[in-house]
Amino acid sequence: MLHERHKGTILLVDDLPDNLFVYSEILGRAGFEVITAGNGKEALEKLEQHGGSIDLVLSDVMMPGIDGFDLCVKIKQSERLSRLPVVLITAQVLDDESAIKGISFGADDYISRPINPTLLVKKLESFISRSHGEAQGGGSISSEEVKLQTRMLIHDLRSPLNSAMGFLSLLAMDPDLTDHQRELVITIQGAIQREMELIEDMLNMLAARDGRLDLFQERFDLVSTVRETVLLQKGNAMRKDCDLLLHAPGQPLEVTADRKLICRVVTNLLDNAVKFSPSHSQVEMWLFQEGTEGPADLSGVEFPPGSVVFAVSNRGEPIPAEAQQRIFKPFEQVEERRVSRGITGSGLGLAFCYEIIRLHGGTIDVVSPLPSRGDGAVFYFSLPPVSLNQELPV
Repeated sequence: MLHERHKGTILLVDDLPDNLFVYSEILGRAGFEVITAGNGKEALEKLEQHGGSIDLVLSDVMMPGIDGFDLCVKIKQSERLSRLPVVLITAQVLDDESAIKGISFGADDYISRPINPTLLVKKLESFISRSHGEAQGGGSISSEEVKLQTRMLIHDLRSPLNSAMGFLSLLAMDPDLTDHQRELVITIQGAIQREMELIEDMLNMLAARDGRLDLFQERFDLVSTVRETVLLQKGNAMRKDCDLLLHAPGQPLEVTADRKLICRVVTNLLDNAVKFSPSHSQVEMWLFQEGTEGPADLSGVEFPPGSVVFAVSNRGEPIPAEAQQRIFKPFEQVEERRVSRGITGSGLGLAFCYEIIRLHGGTIDVVSPLPSRGDGAVFYFSLPPVSLNQELPV
């Protein structure tokens, strides 16, 4: 157990002297020993000198030269330092790209400005205490602890966005707003909501990849669930003059799964199909059970016996064969397709879908170009039937 008056040694990295002074005061008064570095290069030198005695790195993200992300990568790639916790200090509003980048590079947590001193101290105490426990043979972090950390991180990342949504809701009720101004407020709210969903998808994807994601399973009809999801996406399709066509059986297709996560998978695949569709085209979807009639373009695909399948196709540019497996990995995108359509994105949507379907014991893949046309793509996933879907892989 750490000494009451000395809670651990922190390497504090920031290129602004005022920040170094303020954070050093906060941490010093809380009982930490603080070593400071004015940039990433100096931080690496300090780690070389004092690496064995440093318990945690607290680093600003935005620094010249070696920034916080690069510093995090170098620490996590070092055999000697890889277990050293790294906490990044970010701007007040954390954009999704920075969140994704930092966590993918191994950051253990974020602290957003303006910093709450009590929260900062408690988080650092927790990381250092756990790190010392592992070093003394306490074992790795439990699955429940990781799940709790994921939920806390989602909360921390979403908090400033929730505040913005609240203020925008108040603004929207202002009777002096013109109709155009009110439309702009609603548009901003929609953009923030999408950012919040992306943050949650990103963290759920990482937890699923490690087999540490809680699945809230229930038995439900995938047909009605997909119909509801498609209805919510009609506005997005209308903006591109795309028609949405769903081919589904008249009877239910039941699965046992996490309804919320499966809805996000369907939403991501449908949104992706619309995004890469030409204007004035059609996006088609199918729901069917293995052994029954599905889209002709999937006639050569073998599905697990009895599985329930969702598929969505568009008539956009085909996906190169060499990219078809790569696009299910985080941050991988087909650059030519993005550039040709002026599309931006994080490259996480398909990676999220892959991890969620895998965790449910299903399969997910793509066929492109469509055999019947020579262009376009059809993405599909399968879920085990109810009777086979009770035990999930970890």
